[in-house]
Amino acid sequence: MSASLTLISLGFTFWTLNIGDFTISGTADGDFDYDALPGTQHEFKVQVNAGKEECFAQKVALGAVFHVQYEVLRGGDRAIDVVVIDPDIKVTEHDASKTEGHITFKATKEGYFQVCLDNTPYRFSGKLVYIYIVTYIMEEWAQYMEEIQSVSLTAQNFSRSLTEVQTSIDAVKFHQSESRMHVIRDWYLATGNNQHIMYWSIFQISVIIVTSFFQVFCLRRLFRTTAVTPTSKPRA
Repeated sequence: MSASLTLISLGFTFWTLNIGDFTISGTADGDFDYDALPGTQHEFKVQVNAGKEECFAQKVALGAVFHVQYEVLRGGDRAIDVVVIDPDIKVTEHDASKTEGHITFKATKEGYFQVCLDNTPYRFSGKLVYIYIVTYIMEEWAQYMEEIQSVSLTAQNFSRSLTEVQTSIDAVKFHQSESRMHVIRDWYLATGNNQHIMYWSIFQISVIIVTSFFQVFCLRRLFRTTAVTPTSKPRA
């Protein structure tokens, strides 16, 4: 059978490969897809037509926890049969005529487990079913969580170090700004003093020059003599 899928936005890649009358979820080489996690998960919506059955297969490692959660979103009385079949083609779980539910068990064998949505008892109404499939090995998941916590602690320490560095940089910028303001203030003060001294020096030079001319004029007038007497007679 072929399934009409409406995929929900996920943080992993989901694809299907038709083999016989069911669909396999996994990787292109058939290996167990951990997707950088100690397990795999798929979340999607599937339209099951009236009187049809849609099956999906997921490879499960030995000892892994296999969890399926489903809910009929619309269609008829919103009831559907859900069947889980093991790699030996034996029914391991069966939920009959349910609107929603979940199935969880620990795999005792490795292989492809089929999850079938059976709508054959309902000949006149199709069903839109939300389904969530996840499988993981508990020990590897615990180790993964420890590694995540370790990475998180390292990231926190790194963030703390970056915060301290940023604080130091801000302090340096503050001191640089303060020093720059002092330099600008000193420059304006020096420029103002220079102009004041220059104008005062010009004034003093002008006074000295005028005083010098006045002294010369006075000395020349003091020692100046005439060739005639006040009565216009020549001096002897």
